[in-house]
Amino acid sequence: MQIMARSCRYPELLEQCRGRKVYMWTCNTCARICGIGGDANARSLGERLSADGIDIVGYGSTGASCIASNVRKCQTPEIAGCDTILSLTCDIGAKLCGAVSGKEVLNPVCTLGAGYRDDGKVCRLMRTDGSDPALSEEAERRGLPPGPFRGAPEGPAYLYSL
Repeated sequence: MQIMARSCRYPELLEQCRGRKVYMWTCNTCARICGIGGDANARSLGERLSADGIDIVGYGSTGASCIASNVRKCQTPEIAGCDTILSLTCDIGAKLCGAVSGKEVLNPVCTLGAGYRDDGKVCRLMRTDGSDPALSEEAERRGLPPGPFRGAPEGPAYLYSL
């Protein structure tokens, strides 16, 4: 699985969405397990953006957004009416979403690398030396808080264009 954390503070994300019709897209596999995505987090962020004046035109999700056929099956008419897709997925899922939809994709997520969820349900980044830090530890080390958009994360959002 991919391990990921937020890459920007909410105010930065809000500014990047201003003046755009935004479609919310998320992965219900790795992103949900890491606490950055999934249906509930996408809707929560969409509601917050909407309350702050952003035009949210729809929501979509799939399991494993890194599989083209999954993304293709979930394309909805609302996507045609958006300017930007806000993707709560790993960088692979965001790139694939843009390639399948033909839309600009805003991905406020930092993909840290491959990892796993241990028996205690802790997401861990896999290291060749066997140290396997917890997502929370690695995100803190990099200045990137894990989890959904609550609080004040650091860093830029990544914008993918076709």
